[in-house]
Amino acid sequence: MLKRTVFALVLLGLIVSLGYAGEPPAGEGKPDFYVGVCAHFGQNKGIPPLNLALMKTAGINSLRDELSWGGVERARGQYAIPPDKSAVFRRAAELGIAPMLIFDYANGHYDGGDRPRSPEALEGYTRYAEFLVKHFGPDVRLYEVWNEYDIGIGMSEPFRQGGSPEDYVRMLRHVYPRLKKLDPQITVIGGACTAGAVHRGWLEEIVKLGALDCCDVVSIHTYNYGGKGADRTPEAWWAWMQDVQKMLRAYNKDREVPLLITEMGWPTHSGQTNSTSPELSASYLGRLYLLARALPFLRGVWWYDYQDDGWQAEYNEDNFGIIRPDLTPKPSYYVMADVAELARRGECLGRVEAEDPAVWILRFRLDDQEIWAVWSADDRPRQILLETDTPDRPLVVHQLGHRPVERGWGHRPWASKGSGSQLVPNRASLVVDHRPWLIYPDMDNVRLVGATDSPGGNNE
Repeated sequence: MLKRTVFALVLLGLIVSLGYAGEPPAGEGKPDFYVGVCAHFGQNKGIPPLNLALMKTAGINSLRDELSWGGVERARGQYAIPPDKSAVFRRAAELGIAPMLIFDYANGHYDGGDRPRSPEALEGYTRYAEFLVKHFGPDVRLYEVWNEYDIGIGMSEPFRQGGSPEDYVRMLRHVYPRLKKLDPQITVIGGACTAGAVHRGWLEEIVKLGALDCCDVVSIHTYNYGGKGADRTPEAWWAWMQDVQKMLRAYNKDREVPLLITEMGWPTHSGQTNSTSPELSASYLGRLYLLARALPFLRGVWWYDYQDDGWQAEYNEDNFGIIRPDLTPKPSYYVMADVAELARRGECLGRVEAEDPAVWILRFRLDDQEIWAVWSADDRPRQILLETDTPDRPLVVHQLGHRPVERGWGHRPWASKGSGSQLVPNRASLVVDHRPWLIYPDMDNVRLVGATDSPGGNNE
């Protein structure tokens, strides 16, 4: 369980076997949780067979993409999808990487290229959406209604401005019943708004207007990498998501509202105050997915994005990926590969409380085995001290992105207290920092007995 494979050999085998043919994996049903990425194959990004191979190796089980209205309906009333695009999404489905497709952006044949507002344009938009659902059938089960309607993204002048909550909900009300009548098994996702829309109340406005009645699940984008200090951390995001759910419940008779995070990430650009080093971004990725599983209303997180858009080191939009433009894996890729299985299938059992609130310990159950995920939320090193009733059973300590190590029990703080200190055979210590460690097996027999500043100070 959670053993690393030799990356090059696995990738080579996958590339040879993938192609665009083959049988779907056995036993692939609806996942417990979506560990997703944004792919942009619809924008001709990447080398799809190689990208899919790397996704599969990393344990990713969903990709988010787009087939724009203007690209599908180039002539009014005539719909077509390039065969290579269809093949990519069908092959992803065969591999157990569930495609999510966005119904996005305007079409110059309707409302002069504005968002669909008139009855004629709303009908045109709905027919485009129906075409996609019929075209892909069981290969695509996830559909998101627009992308960041609250801002001007994807729109041409003079329409490059935010859309109103009223217009968005009117669009949802038109398209949702038609799609569910066509295929009741699909999931229609509403919202897809920016973090700013959540903060400014745009999301709450669409909920007030009845958005929960015309979608199956709500999605939001939750970037906080532009925050200061602790406000830009995964732990701040975790607290914020609970506030979002509280707001949603207030309009749903205090019942839980399923939530998807369809864009989230920390770009690794350089030279700006809101940049994040590749190593820290990788740590944040691991913490994000672990914390997401501690929120039962979350059904999935799609990291933005999968592959860097370019090579400009100081441009944030070029540096969101977990692989580089030439497919070179970044540190985040290896962390994703190590955390994906636990995030997909693991059950979070709760948090082990430490006296130091910056020490995070989440307990998980996976395949009848208890696993602890441990890190320092303020990124400063801490030493945790564990105790067991079964010291004859060794621990495995596995820092995400690195090789797991088996070690026996035994704690003797000779380096800090002198060579005369006594060995305690049923204790073990570990220095943790911003990158989570997974500790297993037999953790149901383990107790936390201390968490202090690392004896080595701030040295990592």
